[in-house]
Amino acid sequence: MSSVIVASPPVFGETVPVLEIAAGLVKRGHSVTALVGSRFAGSATAIGARHVPLPEGADFDDRQLLGANPERLALPPGPEQFNWDLINVFLAGMNTQHEVLQQLLDDDPDASLLSNSLFPGMWPVALGAPGRRPRKWVSVVAPAVIVEDDATTPTGPIPGLSGEEAVLAHRAANQEFHATLEPTRRAAQQQLEELGATEPMPAFYNAVYRLPDSVAALTVPEFDFPRATPPGSLTYAGILPPPRGAEPEKPEWWDDLGSGRPVVVVTQGTIANGDLGQLIEPTLTALADENVLVVATLGRDPSTLGVDPPANARVARYVPFDDLLPRADLLITNGGAGGTQLAVAAGVPVVMCGTTEEKPMNAARVAYHRVGIDLATATPSPEQIVDAVTTILGDPTYREAASRLSGAYAAYDPITTVETLLR
Repeated sequence: MSSVIVASPPVFGETVPVLEIAAGLVKRGHSVTALVGSRFAGSATAIGARHVPLPEGADFDDRQLLGANPERLALPPGPEQFNWDLINVFLAGMNTQHEVLQQLLDDDPDASLLSNSLFPGMWPVALGAPGRRPRKWVSVVAPAVIVEDDATTPTGPIPGLSGEEAVLAHRAANQEFHATLEPTRRAAQQQLEELGATEPMPAFYNAVYRLPDSVAALTVPEFDFPRATPPGSLTYAGILPPPRGAEPEKPEWWDDLGSGRPVVVVTQGTIANGDLGQLIEPTLTALADENVLVVATLGRDPSTLGVDPPANARVARYVPFDDLLPRADLLITNGGAGGTQLAVAAGVPVVMCGTTEEKPMNAARVAYHRVGIDLATATPSPEQIVDAVTTILGDPTYREAASRLSGAYAAYDPITTVETLLR
């Protein structure tokens, strides 16, 4: 049995994968301390971990900070909003994360650290600040892999190029991407200097992938872009099954999924569902007269829906994806990595409708591997939705490509992979 500290910023989509891995480690006999937000205290103790709360200054409710923050929403999607997120959500707690992490390592110097990739509490020591390092440090990447490579950019290889011309073009594009996150790098540099770091802060995503001993990416290489020079720290670990609470009852309409009509699932994820007029409502409107059954999972009370569901729609707050996706023919999503990959792993093509955070990177992978269509907007029109759904349901190559990738996902065991990296 080994001692493992698991740590994450208090963001739902970042914390849940770390705690799911922690649950697997506990079942295998490891002693786990969960350094996570107070919102997740019950989840941490329920899996058998010791909960240590993030200190004041590093703890917050991401539903307010990310989902409905007027300062954030006033920024245009893209680099400005992405830098705001990284600085105000993920970097803001670095100093206090560092302090509490050092206290835990002082108490247990032989502990290993399993951190979310956007938990920067170990960065100061990694860059020369005084303090202990864990026995092993493994970082878990939940979103798309974003690391510079001579064979690709964050949104895929540049079409029509080869040889040295392609290498130079990819290097230039990667440097341009780093430059868009320079405000984040400077903000991190200032905090690191205050903590006594002696080495300069690298480009943000170079820090993510090159500072830990190992990086476990929750994806498979078959869903990534081809890479020529990946960092030696990078390991593809596969995806985790969707989290489940108490076993929910099947909705009364469950048998309708076997009606013979194609089943189209639509979701805006767990955070970006404050305005269902972005994707859920246009989808219901667009497909009202189509020969499909639409299942809308809202992540919130169905009474908040701003349109009356048409006769061919079924609406729910939540339906477990591992039950629903095997019955689905298509997923329409705002583009989060978790839902996108769960669909592809189930052999289900996707329509991507996201423009913020890492969503364009996920959409680029979907388009590159032809497992779906990228609409390149978070607010598609009904006409765009109908065209995409009709195209995918009418072209079996999308389903065939998703089925091929499904077999790739089945070959991975993320808990075993992470446990091996922690040794």
